[in-house]
Amino acid sequence: MKILHYALGFPPYRSGGLTKFCVDLMIQQVKEGNIVAMLWPGQMRVINKSVSIRIHGNVKIKKQEILNFEVINPLPVSFDEGITDINAYTMNGGAEAYKELLDKFQPDVIHIHTLMGLHKSFLEIAKRKKIRLVFTAHDFFPICPKVTMFRNGALCDTAQTCENCGACNTTALSLNKIKILQSPVYRRMKDSSIVKKIRKYHRDRYLSELTTRNSTNTVEMANQYIKLRNYYYSLLKLMDTIHYNSSVTKKVYESFFDFPNNCIVSISHADIRDNRKIKNYSNDNLRIRYLGPQSYAKGYFLLRVALDKVWNIQRKFCLDVHFEPMESAEYIKVHERYSYNELDKLFDETDVLVAPSILYETFGYTVLEALSYGVPVIISGNVGAKDILPKGAGIVIDNMDEKKLSTVLQNITLRQLSEMNQIIVKQGNIIQIEDMSRKIETNCYGWI
Repeated sequence: MKILHYALGFPPYRSGGLTKFCVDLMIQQVKEGNIVAMLWPGQMRVINKSVSIRIHGNVKIKKQEILNFEVINPLPVSFDEGITDINAYTMNGGAEAYKELLDKFQPDVIHIHTLMGLHKSFLEIAKRKKIRLVFTAHDFFPICPKVTMFRNGALCDTAQTCENCGACNTTALSLNKIKILQSPVYRRMKDSSIVKKIRKYHRDRYLSELTTRNSTNTVEMANQYIKLRNYYYSLLKLMDTIHYNSSVTKKVYESFFDFPNNCIVSISHADIRDNRKIKNYSNDNLRIRYLGPQSYAKGYFLLRVALDKVWNIQRKFCLDVHFEPMESAEYIKVHERYSYNELDKLFDETDVLVAPSILYETFGYTVLEALSYGVPVIISGNVGAKDILPKGAGIVIDNMDEKKLSTVLQNITLRQLSEMNQIIVKQGNIIQIEDMSRKIETNCYGWI
C-alpha cells in the first residue's frame, strides 16, 4: 500500500510529540512493506508565490527509506504562538501542484497530522480522487490558534465564544518571522549553538508567561476567530476518519465539532518497550520525577506550590526535573535534558512520576514511558494517557489543584507505591509501535 503523511517535517528541523509519532509510525509502516512518503510545509518565497512541490531525495531513518515532498509556498505555520492575520492562514491555492503530486504518487490513504500550512485544495482534490483521508488530533489547533486552550493560568473559559482570542493571539509571530523559520537557511542553522540559545530563551519566557498581553477586544475580532474555527471545521469535515488518541481528546473536540466517523486508538512510539519490573521501595526519601517543561500549562508551578506545602511538614522527598528552574528549592535536583536511551537509568531512580497538566493533554508520552518501566504515576484528569492506566496503577486527580495534589503527595506511602508497581507489572498492557500501527491500519485506514 501507499501512504502519504502530511506533517510539519523531519527531525532535526522539526521535533516534539507530533513529529515523533509521525516519523516512528512511518518507519514501522515501511517495515511492514508499505511505500511511505511525507508531505510537509516548507519554504515561503518572497517573490514567486506560486505553490509547487519539491521532491527531495529520500530520507533514511533507522535504515528505512521515506519519500520526501516539500510544499513550496504553503500557508504559514504558526506553531503554538497564535494567529492574527487570519486571511493569510485561510488562503487557497496550489490545486495544480497537488493534483500532479497525487497523480504521480497515487496514495491509498493520506494521513494528516496537522492543519498548519495546509491548503484546502489539497484535501478537496484528494476527496475528488476518492483517496481515504485520516486526521490524527495531536493537539487542539483547529479549536484554538494557541493550540492549548490555556489562558491566564487556567483552561480558557471563553473558548466557545472566542471573545478573548484577540488578547491571547497578540503573541503571534509576524509573517516575516515565520518565513525565516520556514526557510532553508533556518533549517540548516537550527541546531547551531547560537540559534539553540535564542530558541531556548524565547521558549523559556513563552512557557513561563502566565498572563496574556493587553489587547482591545471587539465583537468583530471574536467573529473573525469563529470564522477561522469554522474554516478548520470545513477541512476536518473532508476527513473520512478522525483519529483521537484518548477520550480526553474526543471529549474536547466533540464539544466544538460533530464528527460521526471517529475512533480512539491510544498511541505509542518506537522507543517504548516492555521494561516492567518489580521495584524496591525501601528508601524513605521519596523520589518524584517531573518530565515536562517549566510551564504553567503543564502544571509545573502548581506542582511546586504543592511540594512547598509538603516540604513544610518535613516529609523526605526530592523532585527531579530536566531544566534549570527560574527559582530553585532545597528539594529540587536539576538534570540535563534526557534522551530515550537514558530512560532505563532515569526510571530506576524514580519512585513516582507526576504529570499535573492544567491544560487538556491529548495523550502524554511520559505516562506511557513511566508505565513501561513499572513506575506508578500521579496525573491530572486532563491527561489523555489516563486511558491506559490499569486500575490501581496510579492516582488520577480530577480538577487538580495545589491542595488536592499536596494532600496526595503528603499521604502516599511506599507500601502503596509498591502495590501500584506490582499492579503495573502484573496487569498492565504496554502499547508498542507494532500494536499501534496495526490498530491504526484497521480502525483508521479501514484495512483488514
